[in-house]
Amino acid sequence: MKKRILWLALDTIAAALILLAVWIVDYKLPQKGIRAAAFEETLEAADARESSSADANVGGSTAANAGAGGAGTDNGAEAGANAGAGNGVEAGADVGIDGATEEQWEQQGMLQSTNVVRDTQDWHQKFADKFTDTVVATDTSYTSPDLSIQLTYNQYDTGKLDKSGSGKHEKYGTQISYVLADIYVGDITCLRTAFAQDTYGVGYSEKLSGMSDRMKAVLAVNGDSYSNNRHRNNGTIIRNGVIYRSQATDAETCVLNWDGTMDIYTPDQMDIQKLIERGAYQSWVFGPSLLDENGKAKDSFLTWDYIRQSHPRTAIGYYEPGHYCLLLVDGRQKASRGMFLDEMAQLFEELGCKAAYNLDGGHCSFMNFQGQTANHPYKPEHTVSDGIFIVAGNDPGGQA
Repeated sequence: MKKRILWLALDTIAAALILLAVWIVDYKLPQKGIRAAAFEETLEAADARESSSADANVGGSTAANAGAGGAGTDNGAEAGANAGAGNGVEAGADVGIDGATEEQWEQQGMLQSTNVVRDTQDWHQKFADKFTDTVVATDTSYTSPDLSIQLTYNQYDTGKLDKSGSGKHEKYGTQISYVLADIYVGDITCLRTAFAQDTYGVGYSEKLSGMSDRMKAVLAVNGDSYSNNRHRNNGTIIRNGVIYRSQATDAETCVLNWDGTMDIYTPDQMDIQKLIERGAYQSWVFGPSLLDENGKAKDSFLTWDYIRQSHPRTAIGYYEPGHYCLLLVDGRQKASRGMFLDEMAQLFEELGCKAAYNLDGGHCSFMNFQGQTANHPYKPEHTVSDGIFIVAGNDPGGQA
């Protein structure tokens, strides 16, 4: 009997070790990745496409007018329409992506960019009272000709223990502390993203502080951990206007567009071609969304139970084009237990955001401001797979 128990225990340990080894190989060891597209090259290509599209529209209009002025009216109109449509496809779609694997993208140079559709309003004028002619920086603020960032620190007692998860969170008490970054940008390119080690793929990680230094960022937070074991082949990943992945997902997707607007899509609303045409600039796949279409806090969320519990949090909020906020909630410590999703949703409603989206949290939640850790994480800085960075002006910074 004892031998049978011993052999059973050994078999169980062996199986666990095999599963652990498979998990490490699949998700922790760097796989063959895709080098991130250089941001400046992406912008140059976007400008070229915009110019090409404008020329095509002029050409199409001229051809149509010429046809309308003579006997071949139908032919002239058709020529004009074809001229505009043909160049429009090339401008908006470098290659087709349907059915293409990531390996094919890399081998064939098939990384595709979205259409650049910018806001017609000048944000420098719109938020002129927020910017300064020169850089003015304090421990909690930063203003320049292109940026305005204000950090506020808050702490309060909820009076509510987290009794979920068999009560394992009760020891953290009822306090919550968080830091909120209120952000105005003069141009959407002041808000960028980057992959760890400048590489898209599974197993690549880097400290946020190192990524922030490379990006020359004023402010940085962790992203959605697009490559973790729940998101390896899940959803659409667009970074700085470049499409790295287009897969089905069961999660909500947050999209920041080139014109500064933010859209959050349910799984059945996702359509990559519409995102290309709409002008998607960044996308994140984690969630859930926190506000309804009227900016009111949701009371039900598209996620699993564990995410609903109190945790350290990172989230992004949207007010209007050019005005955003980044929230970092500390957790798993006496000074701050972390936030429930409904508590965070209520906060974003009170802030007046029109949309808000939960990013990866837990031990990945970090905020870096002017080279210093701005929050109080419960563990030393942990490596992450990606981040969101607020940069000053047109400094090239990092890659994607």
